[in-house]
Amino acid sequence: MAKEIPSVGDLRRKSEVTDEEIAAARDAYLKDEAAPPFAFKSGHTIDVAKAIEMHPQAKKLLADEATTPGLRRTMVMTAVIMGFPVQG
Repeated sequence: MAKEIPSVGDLRRKSEVTDEEIAAARDAYLKDEAAPPFAFKSGHTIDVAKAIEMHPQAKKLLADEATTPGLRRTMVMTAVIMGFPVQG
């Protein structure tokens, strides 16, 4: 049986990724949508742009110029938490 790939949320529950790191990943993306994948201290990395691309609601709201800054932060954070990082 294949080993399940943990999401960032799973790593957060295991204390391998902190809320501060998730916020830093979010902020890096919001500052520069072309930012390179974000590296967590645990050695995992996540491509935030790809996580957003794979989250339909985040993708839709972030494409809408009328979306408020607070909702943008929330949707990027949600996409990061639900996204699947790679082991570094």
